[in-house]
Amino acid sequence: MHIVFKGHTISNLSEWEKLIFSGKKALHWKKGRSAYSLADYIINQNGAKHIATIISPFINEEFNLVRAHPEFEARFDTYGHGREHDLGIFGTTASGKKIFIGIEAKVDESFGDTIASAKRKANAKLARGENTNALKRIEELLAFNFDEVNQEDLQLRYQLLFSTAGTLCIEADIHIMLILVFKTETYDIPKGQKNYMDLIKFINKSNATNLTPDANRIDISGKALTIIYKEIPYGR
Repeated sequence: MHIVFKGHTISNLSEWEKLIFSGKKALHWKKGRSAYSLADYIINQNGAKHIATIISPFINEEFNLVRAHPEFEARFDTYGHGREHDLGIFGTTASGKKIFIGIEAKVDESFGDTIASAKRKANAKLARGENTNALKRIEELLAFNFDEVNQEDLQLRYQLLFSTAGTLCIEADIHIMLILVFKTETYDIPKGQKNYMDLIKFINKSNATNLTPDANRIDISGKALTIIYKEIPYGR
């Protein structure tokens, strides 16, 4: 699998760090945390092979994972910065189908703000007279993901709301949202369990079809999205 960032090939961990996690992003590059763990997993732990094994039951034919793009931005609307996948992987099946895998790497980091919190921040910007489309994006993502929304649903995590859109907007026949949880020496069990429950709440709201204990399928606007949650024992 060819790893590329903005036209530059990545072949080792130092290149990954230098090309992506320099400047303002340097603070995210810490051993034992998600960004470093994902890079090390792909470069040094035969991660591509393990990912192929994880997704294989949901492909149903032979396939190849061709290229991977760290910090891959997927534009699903016209409101500024899109969904940034920690790793976007493209592949093809033996019959010619296109595969896209949007990877979200975690140790015990949360799925971000609740939708309610994101809405409050958006409304505050509007109240200050700031030029923002944040509230429009939130409302459109709610309509994209759910047939109806109640007050309780606003406690769901906003990152999950745009992760679906940022995966399904890619031109492909098979869309997979893969959440990799690296259980490093810094993994906090209560935080990790809370994150998992946040994911389950989102999946339940999405009227998902359960495929396996770790995988579910949701259907949005005529497209199927397979959501896979996988814990990776790592450096413990």
